[in-house]
Amino acid sequence: MRLMWGVLGTPYARFSQFVRDPVTVLRYLSAILTGREARYIGHNPAGGAMVIALIAAVGSTALTGWLMTTDAYFGVSWVEAAHSTAAHGLLLLVFLHIGGVALASVRHSENLVWAMMTGRKRKAERTDVA
Repeated sequence: MRLMWGVLGTPYARFSQFVRDPVTVLRYLSAILTGREARYIGHNPAGGAMVIALIAAVGSTALTGWLMTTDAYFGVSWVEAAHSTAAHGLLLLVFLHIGGVALASVRHSENLVWAMMTGRKRKAERTDVA
């Protein structure tokens, strides 16, 4: 569903709006450490990278889980290990995502959970990135 929403969804939900190059993501993460990250109206670079990472983790967890049900890979240790790694990685990403949302909510005095549910944030200010 998120893949379709990333192509057909509202402007701020589209991949074309928030998928950024690794240098931009690293610069943004560095700005977070100094407390000088910009407020984004849509996904910030770290949030965009997290969406891609979560989709990849869900996909790899599902693929390896399915492989474990097939005759060819049932009981194969490397498939089970890959599935376990993918599932634990997904949990880690979920916790990081929740932490990032909480941090951005506090730093920008904005309830991002509410914004995710309603699709509405406060209006852009002069220093915000659209």
